[in-house]
Amino acid sequence: MRKKGANPITFVMREKIDKTTLTIELDEAIVLNNESFYDELAAVVKKCDRRHIVLDFSKVDIIDDCGLQAITKLFERYGRKGYSFALCNPRRAILKLLVFRDMVDRIDIRFTADYQP
Repeated sequence: MRKKGANPITFVMREKIDKTTLTIELDEAIVLNNESFYDELAAVVKKCDRRHIVLDFSKVDIIDDCGLQAITKLFERYGRKGYSFALCNPRRAILKLLVFRDMVDRIDIRFTADYQP
């Protein structure tokens, strides 16, 4: 799905047991062009028939403002279309950024029982 020379973030989709959730695992840093990241996430969401989307941030060390804006844009646009979103297992640095940007009340943040920050 990624173009040559693009940031090496990989999208791995896995279905939950209940078959109603799409989980998108994000690896490494999210420091890239806002629109390209948004477009890639939106394409994954569009092609899936799931209405609950979980972004797994357990492996994300860094996210810049453009990446954060892309995620916010995805949540807002698809939220109006009936999708629900959760951000799963963000690391401490990501949580600090979300608090600093006053976003913790706008994003559903969850932690799995096996998560080790």
